[in-house]
Amino acid sequence: MSTSLRIKLTFSTGLITAVLLALITVLFMYTNVSPSAHQLLRSATLLEHPRALTSFTLVDHHNKPFTQVDLQGKWHLLAYGFLNCADICPTTLMLLNRLQLRLQAEGQYQDIHLLFYTIDPGRDTVERLAEYVPFFGANILGLKAAEAQLVSGASKQFEHELGIRVKIETTRGEQDSYKVSHGVALYLIDPQGRLHAVFKPSVDPFGISHFNHEDLYHDYVLIRKLA
Repeated sequence: MSTSLRIKLTFSTGLITAVLLALITVLFMYTNVSPSAHQLLRSATLLEHPRALTSFTLVDHHNKPFTQVDLQGKWHLLAYGFLNCADICPTTLMLLNRLQLRLQAEGQYQDIHLLFYTIDPGRDTVERLAEYVPFFGANILGLKAAEAQLVSGASKQFEHELGIRVKIETTRGEQDSYKVSHGVALYLIDPQGRLHAVFKPSVDPFGISHFNHEDLYHDYVLIRKLA
């Protein structure tokens, strides 16, 4: 084989190899964007198919109706709990306010609306919500089930669709004395009024649940970039 032919064959083989490697790299990039992004989330679960919420009517702490229409066109982050909660609920409300302040300071997806839904509507009146919730942040809106939804049980549908977990233990013979316990989660609702992602807390060695600010900020910004 002549020297010139050998050089041509070597050049052609090298060129083909380079082209194949480039194609493989491009294919890898495009087929792995979604899985790698999901793997980068620290505490959130991004729903593959955002879940639409059934029609509901709540009351905010200004004593105004709040329905699924109010979710349209805006991103919302909803926490839940009750006003007599001694630890996780106030801590979570402070965390929400801190998240919004940081997003505003850094100019990162600051169009987020914060909601706090009470699971104890019997004791947590509109007046109590109006006094309690704004203490943790002027931009947090308190919500509770409307009276009609309590009677019909429709508020349970709202809680079920989000995945809100509540347990109420009554004390025998004492109608107003009961213990409320609940799960811990934050729900990100997209501008179409659909459940878009769920944020779960960390659990320390003592079994206490708490949200990590850095993880929440990281995951929220990443999810908004992917949206």
